[in-house]
Amino acid sequence: MQVVYKRGVYLPELDLWLDSLRRREEGVISHAHSDHIARHQRPILTANTLLLLADYLKKADPVALAYNEPLETDRYRLTLHPAGHCLGSAQVLVESKISGERLLYTGDIKVRPSPINEPLEAVPCDILVLEATYGRPEYTFPSQEEVLATGYKTLRSWLSRGEKPMVLAWRLGKAQEILHYLLAEGFDVAVEEGIYRVAESYQQAGVAFPAGFQVFDGEWPEGRVVLWPPGRRSAAVADGLRGVRSLEFTGWAVSGGLGGSHRWGRRGDASLPFSDHPDFNELVDYVRRVAPKQVYTVNGFPELAAHLRGLGYPAIHLDGRSEQQDAGFQMKLL
Repeated sequence: MQVVYKRGVYLPELDLWLDSLRRREEGVISHAHSDHIARHQRPILTANTLLLLADYLKKADPVALAYNEPLETDRYRLTLHPAGHCLGSAQVLVESKISGERLLYTGDIKVRPSPINEPLEAVPCDILVLEATYGRPEYTFPSQEEVLATGYKTLRSWLSRGEKPMVLAWRLGKAQEILHYLLAEGFDVAVEEGIYRVAESYQQAGVAFPAGFQVFDGEWPEGRVVLWPPGRRSAAVADGLRGVRSLEFTGWAVSGGLGGSHRWGRRGDASLPFSDHPDFNELVDYVRRVAPKQVYTVNGFPELAAHLRGLGYPAIHLDGRSEQQDAGFQMKLL
């Protein structure tokens, strides 16, 4: 089965787009993060992803599928499977009625358990298209329990000194997971408005948080933690306030260390390696679990594909630049 990568994954034999960043007449959306979506006329997605994107897709004619619910066409059978990454996130299994091959497109996945997401389902396949966000050996994360324990200790230390802790985490997915952990640990938490709206969608989908939380209204009483997306707006909130300390949860922290900076150039008073993506070893282990005959990696780093070739897997990194995208890049199955 031919695979083309150009601002999304395209399967020419089946005329099917997966996570195209350009509007298509029909296309699969694996999850609601902005680097995986476009306003397709007929988007195929999970019901919870549609819940998150209802306003964005209000002019579309969506096809909302439950996990493992088949969509049949004359060329393929398509099912969505839990990805563990955020609310509604899905891997896409495409079974060709032309060649009989099973292609699995992961989108973004999270291997480690989450208290708010459907757990990742390992789906056996012939062809694996794998997101390689942390596809370098240097990106190896410690246990979530260890990272969270360090985070709790850091926040309590700041609170004990009368300082104002700001926790930085992306608005959709990671913020709600960190919110759940902070509330379960007994912290008083106020959140940025966008994080709050997404958390309401989680609740509407049946996710229960351990305690109440509120929108940050500018008031920062002693003992409160504020949860905010990273970026310029977080710096703007802190301007003019004394004693604000920031703690960032990001997988890129392994390349900068505690208090360091990573390739995106943001800085926190402390950075801890917590991610909603797999680390390098988890990516390799997932390939072993689904046992593909052929692997394509996209996004992230080409080192993962090179490592997989060393393990005996036919693996190619598609970056949308070096390949001849009109023809795609096809390898013979072993």
